[in-house]
This record gives sequence, C-alpha cells and structure tokens, in this order.
Amino acid sequence: MSSLPSPSPAAADGRRAGGERTRRLLIEAAQQLIAERGESAIRLRDLTERAQTNIAAVHYHFGGLAALLATAASEAVENIIDAQIAELDALPADASLHEITGAYFRPMVHALRGPSSKGRPYVRVLARVTSDPPDGLEEWAATATGRAHAALIPRLRAVMPGVDDDELLFRVKCVGGILVLLSMTALEPELHGKSPDEVERMLVPVIAGTFLGG
Repeated sequence: MSSLPSPSPAAADGRRAGGERTRRLLIEAAQQLIAERGESAIRLRDLTERAQTNIAAVHYHFGGLAALLATAASEAVENIIDAQIAELDALPADASLHEITGAYFRPMVHALRGPSSKGRPYVRVLARVTSDPPDGLEEWAATATGRAHAALIPRLRAVMPGVDDDELLFRVKCVGGILVLLSMTALEPELHGKSPDEVERMLVPVIAGTFLGG
C-alpha cells in the first residue's frame, strides 16, 4: 500500500501562515473585548464571532479561553510598557520633568489618538489590567508595572531630588488615574479632533504638575 504524498513546502508554509493569521485575529478580538467589557464578561462565543473563527481554533492555538485572554492582556500591556521604557531610555541624562513626562505618556497617547485603531485597545487593556488585575494575573501585572516604574522613578529622582522614592511611587500611581480617564470617554469632548502631539501638549503640564505634587 503506497503512502500518502508529503505536502509541498509551499502548502505547509501556507497552512502555517493561515494558522498565524487565525491566532492573531483571536488575540486582537480578545484585546478589543477586554477593553470594552473586562475579562469576566467575555464569553467564548462572543470572541469567536468577533474574530470570525470557531471554538476549535481557540482550543487549538491557546488551549482555552482563559489562556487566550491572558495572552491578549499580557501582549497589550507589555507593548505599551516596552514603548514607555524605550522612550525613557532615549532621553538625555539631563532631561527635564516635562521631557520625562512626555516620554512616559507618549506611547499611550499615540496608541489612543494615532491613525491606527490597532493600538487603542492596548491602553484600555492596560488601564483595566493594572487597576484591577483579573484572577491569576495579579503577580504578573505587578511585575509588568514594576518594569515601567523602575525606568521612570530614577528619572524623576534626578529632577526631584528632595522627594523620596516612596512618595515618587505614590505620585506615579496617582498619575495612573489620568491613564484611566484617558482610556475612557470622559476626556473625549476636550480631546476630540486633536492630534497625538496636541494631546501630549495638553496633558504633559497636568501630569508634570501631579509628579511635582504642588
């Protein structure tokens, strides 16, 4: 009995590419739904309808809904934090408070107000996950935000040497409230039609003032 012919390399590559597209669609659909509803309100059927795929694809690529949501949330948060750290690392050693503030918030502003819609769920997921981590992601969320704080606090210390690290961290956490507002619609009337650069110019003095603590 003759064996079945092996698939051609081109056919195998096509299947891999198709699988990766499906995986990507599922992650992006999960990020959109987390941003809109939070993890606890997402049903598997909602997700597969948004991604235009099937339940079997979720189990094949992730093993289940919980793992998919964790992957989607961690990717969104890590993308923003990596961008924040890169912006802070690019600053000169003598950067001013306004430059530091701009670098820290620029990735969020550009994700929300930039021409591409793909980054917008990232900031909303970041706001949800860091303010109220879902079950099982508490330790990861603390580690992820800790990376951002570890890049930011030394910069703030350099321009505010009279403020101890505990107080600086408290002010950074207070600034997180502005992130929550930015990720929702509360500021939309003021920010409507504004470019990312315009939004940054509006926000930086407010956030820098919060860092200064009056």
